[in-house]
Amino acid sequence: MNTATQTPPIHPNRTRPSTDSVCLSFPNDARCAARLRSTTRAFLRRTRPGDRSLLADALLVVTELAANVVQHTDGPGRLTLTSHRHAIGIDVSDTSRTPPAVVPLSSENVHGRGLLLVAALTDSLTLTLDPGSGKTVHALLPDRSAAPLPRPSARPCRTW
Repeated sequence: MNTATQTPPIHPNRTRPSTDSVCLSFPNDARCAARLRSTTRAFLRRTRPGDRSLLADALLVVTELAANVVQHTDGPGRLTLTSHRHAIGIDVSDTSRTPPAVVPLSSENVHGRGLLLVAALTDSLTLTLDPGSGKTVHALLPDRSAAPLPRPSARPCRTW
């Protein structure tokens, strides 16, 4: 995962930010997952009606990133969903400045596969350390119904 000190730029050729977004704070409590999934479902029904594949992927990404907040931090979290021209932005913020760890897959590890799943589903997965307030994990989930987007040639967004 790349670590940055500012929000990663949106590539102008790939996605264009829209004004359609939703932000929801959530407590450090596992029971918040249902509310986050409900908010995600309603947002995608409004912005991407009928795209069941994108909905399923977004629900999994939101659940995994929110679970990391609940399991590995002490404070509340914040989910921000943003509709872009060819993608959905999913940002999850928390109060910890400790970067998430990717656990190698093995038969002994029963946990630690969430970020690997998120990385497999997204076009980019980056981390921003927010000055004095924690971190934000940024995931860009491509719109599966649109034509495939060209990959940027400079460098990949994922580093694992």
